[in-house]
Amino acid sequence: MPVAFTSLHAATLVSVGLLNIGLAVLVLRTRSDQDVRPLGGFLVGISLWTIPQGFLLVETDPAVGLALSVVINSGAVIMATGLFHFALAYTGRTEWLRPGRLGAIYLGTCLWIVVIWTDPIHNWMHQPMEYTEVLLPVVEYQKTGYWLYVFWNWSLSAGGIFLFFLEYVDARGSGVYHRQSRLVVLAPLIPGAANVLAFFEVTSVNYSVWGFGATGILIAIALYRYRWLDLVPIARDRVIDEMRDGYLVIDDDRRVVDYNAAARSIVDEDVVVGEPIRTALPEAGPLLDGERTELTIARGATVVDATVSSVGDERTEGAVLMLRDVTEQRRAERRFQALIENVSDVVVVVTADSEITYASPSVQSVLGYRPADVVGTSVFDFVHGEDRERAINAFDELRTGPDDETRFEYRGRHRDGSWVGLEGGSVDLLDNDLVDGVVISIRDVTERNERERELERTNQRLDEFVGVISHDLQNPLGLAKNYTRLATQSGNPDDVGMVADVLDRMERMIQRFLTMARAGTTITETEPVDLATVAADSWVATATQGSTLECELPADWTVDGDYYRLRHVFENLFRNAVVHNDRPVTVRVGALDLEGSETQNPGEFADHDDRNTTGDPVGVFVEDDGVGIPESIRPFVFERGHTTSDDGAGFGLAIVRDVVEAHGWSIEVRNGPDGGARFEIVTT
Repeated sequence: MPVAFTSLHAATLVSVGLLNIGLAVLVLRTRSDQDVRPLGGFLVGISLWTIPQGFLLVETDPAVGLALSVVINSGAVIMATGLFHFALAYTGRTEWLRPGRLGAIYLGTCLWIVVIWTDPIHNWMHQPMEYTEVLLPVVEYQKTGYWLYVFWNWSLSAGGIFLFFLEYVDARGSGVYHRQSRLVVLAPLIPGAANVLAFFEVTSVNYSVWGFGATGILIAIALYRYRWLDLVPIARDRVIDEMRDGYLVIDDDRRVVDYNAAARSIVDEDVVVGEPIRTALPEAGPLLDGERTELTIARGATVVDATVSSVGDERTEGAVLMLRDVTEQRRAERRFQALIENVSDVVVVVTADSEITYASPSVQSVLGYRPADVVGTSVFDFVHGEDRERAINAFDELRTGPDDETRFEYRGRHRDGSWVGLEGGSVDLLDNDLVDGVVISIRDVTERNERERELERTNQRLDEFVGVISHDLQNPLGLAKNYTRLATQSGNPDDVGMVADVLDRMERMIQRFLTMARAGTTITETEPVDLATVAADSWVATATQGSTLECELPADWTVDGDYYRLRHVFENLFRNAVVHNDRPVTVRVGALDLEGSETQNPGEFADHDDRNTTGDPVGVFVEDDGVGIPESIRPFVFERGHTTSDDGAGFGLAIVRDVVEAHGWSIEVRNGPDGGARFEIVTT
C-alpha cells in the first residue's frame, strides 16, 4: 500500500539537500587540498538527489516530474563517483589516482549523464514512464540500461564504503583517528544500506533520502568535533609507514601498541605489539622516566636521535617515541669537523651581532689565539682600526643586502700585537638551523702581500730603469755616433779615443742601472761579512781622484749580509763623496754605538752600554769633510732620479737605500762634524 507523504516530508528532503550542499561549500572554501574536491562532489550529488525528490512529492505535472527525475538520476551518479574518488584519496590508493584510471571512471560518469539526459528520446533506460506520489517514483518497465546504471552506481558506492571500512579497521586504537574513521565509514553506509533494503523491498519506503541527512550530520560532527581534514590521516600508509623517522606508540603500561617500518629497521629486530618497550628498546628508559628530553642511542653502527612526547585521550595515557637515524649526519659532521680542524684557513662562526661562537683550531697558527680566547668576543675587535668601519659596513650589507656571500681583505691583530694581512669570505647562514650564524673563512696573506709589494717595487724599478736608459743614454749615444763619423773621416787617433771615452761612460751608466735594478730584491741568503774588508775593497774599486779613506771599523766585526751588495753601498757612498766635491776629501768610516755616536775601538764600545752584551757595534757611518748636503734637499737624496751632478743618473743613493732596506736595516743622512755629509746605517 502506498504511503502518503505530506509537505512536511518534502520540506525535510529539501533541508537534507541544503545541509549537504552547505557542507560542500564550506569544505571547498576552507580546505585547499585537492583531495577534498571529490568530497565536495559527493555532497553536491547528495543535494541533487534529495532536493528534487522533495519537490517531486508535491509536484503533479508529468513534464516537471520527468525533469526532476533526470536531475535525481544525474545526482546519484555524481554522488557515487565523488564518494569513490574521495575514498581513494583519503586512504592513499595512489595507484588508482593516476590520470589514466581516474580518467576512465570520470569518462564513464560523463557517459551516464549523457544517457540520462537523452533517455526521453531513445528510451534506452526506460519505456515511457508514469510518476506517482510515492517516494522515489516507481518507474514501470525498466530496461537493461537502467540496471547497468544501478550496477555502476552501486559498484562505486560499495567500493568507497569498503575502502573507508578498511581505514576504520587500520585506525583502531589510534584515538581521535579511530573516531574520525568510524564517522567516515558510517556517513555513506547508512543511506547505502537503506537504499539496498528498499530496492529489495525489505522496507516499503526508501529511507535512503533521509539517511543522507544522517550523512551530513556525521560529516559535520567529524569536521567540528574531531577536526576531520585537519587531522585526517589521508594516505596513512604513505605518510607513516614510508616516513624516514621511526615512531613507537607506547601505552600507559609501557607496552608497544603501534610502530612503523622505519622504527622496526632502527630497532633492528622484530617489534611485537604488546611487548614492553624496555625489552624492545631498553636504551629509551631515561626518556620514558622523564630524566631526559632528548637522547642519542647507538645501535651497532647506527646512531639514533630519540625524543618522546605524551599522547592520550579520556581513557588512556601513553607516549610517542620518535626515532631518527642520524648515522650519515653524524658521519658527515665528523668528516666536516675533521676538514675544518685540519685546514690552514681559519673558520669562524659569528652571530648577527658579530659575536664569535666558534673558531677553528687554526686560529692559533694564524693569529696566535686559542679558540677559547676569541669565543664570546666581537669579530671586529681583531680588525685594524683603519679597516674596521669598512668591515662593519660590509657585514651589515651582507646581512641586509641581496647577496649572501662577500669577499674581503683586512688587517687582523695578532696575539703578539702585530698586524697580519687577512683575506677571506663570509657567507650568511643565520637562517640555517644547523649553523645559525655567519660563517667567515680567513687565511693569512701577509707573505703574499709582501711578495706583491716586492714585485710592484721591482716593476717600478724596471720601469725607471727602462726610462733612464731610453733618456740618459740618448746623449752619449749621439756623441758616440758623431765621434765615430769624425774618426772615420779624419782617421785621427784622438777622435777614436773620444769614442772610447764615450763608450766607457755608457758602460759605467749601464752597470749602475743594472745594480739599481737588482738592489732592492729581497735577500734570502746571508753570511758573516767583515765590513772593514768591504770598505777597503770598495775604496780600491772607486775612482778616488786624490781623496783619502780613514777606516776606523773594528777589524773583527762582522754582520750577516750579502758581500757583493754591500760593496754597492760603500762604492756609491764613496763615489757620492768624491764626485760632489770640487777638491779631494777625506772619507771616514766608523762604527756606531746604541745612541748613534761613534766609537774608536771595540773595547771602548763594549763598555759604553751594558745593553750590548756582545760588544758589537749597532751600525756604521760614512762621512766626508766636503761641502755637505743642503738641508733643503736631504729628504729627496734617496729618491730615484735625484742628482746634482751633470753626468749623474740619480740612482746612486737610491741603490744604497734599497740594499740597506733589503738587509732589514735603516739609513739616514746628517751633517758631518767637519761640515760634510754623514750617512748612518743602523744594522740592528
